[in-house]
Amino acid sequence: MRFRTSRFRLRVISMVWAALLLPIFSSDATPQGSENWWNLNTERDLAEKGKLKELLAKKKVYVNVSFSDVRPNSPLNNAEQTNVNRAVNEAIAAHRDLQKVTYPEEADFAVVVRAATAQGTGDRGPNFSLVLDSEAEVSMEVLVLVPGSKRTDGTRSPRIVWEASSPNTQIEAAAAARFTIDGFLWELRKLREKK
Repeated sequence: MRFRTSRFRLRVISMVWAALLLPIFSSDATPQGSENWWNLNTERDLAEKGKLKELLAKKKVYVNVSFSDVRPNSPLNNAEQTNVNRAVNEAIAAHRDLQKVTYPEEADFAVVVRAATAQGTGDRGPNFSLVLDSEAEVSMEVLVLVPGSKRTDGTRSPRIVWEASSPNTQIEAAAAARFTIDGFLWELRKLREKK
C-alpha cells in the first residue's frame, strides 16, 4: 500500500508541475496571429518604418502569398492562387543571393504579397487583360518586413523596409505580383551593387 501511495503522489506532483510550467514554456513559443513581425495585419499603423539598406547582408527570406477573389458569384479560383504563388517564387528564385526558407522563424526578412480581385466600379478605367472580365479590378500589395524593436512580451514589432501597392493593377494578379516583386528585387540588387 505504501508503494501505491508514493506512486500516486508522484503522479499528482508531476501533473501539478506540468500545469504550472506549461504556460511558462508555451510563452516562449512563437505567438500566433498579428503579434509576429512577419504577419502584418491590423498593426499596419503601428509598424515601424525602416529602410531598404537594412537588407544589405540579409539572405534568408520567408514568402507569404495570399489571393482572394471577392467578386459576386465568383468561384474559388485555386488556379489563380497557384499562378500568383508561382510568379512570386520564380522571381525570388531568380535572385541568386537569396535563400527562401519554409518557416518564418528562420528568416532574416519576409516578403508578404496580398492580391485580390474585386468587382470594379468603372471609375478607375478598364483592365488590360484578356483573361479578366472588363469590370474586374485586381489590387496588389507587397510588403517587405524585418524584425523591429523588441516588445515587452518578448516578440518583435514588424518593420516595413519596402512596400508597394495598387488598388487596380489593370492586369491579372500573377503578372502584377511578378512585376512588383521584380521591382523590389531590382532595387535590392542595385543597392547591393553600390555596396
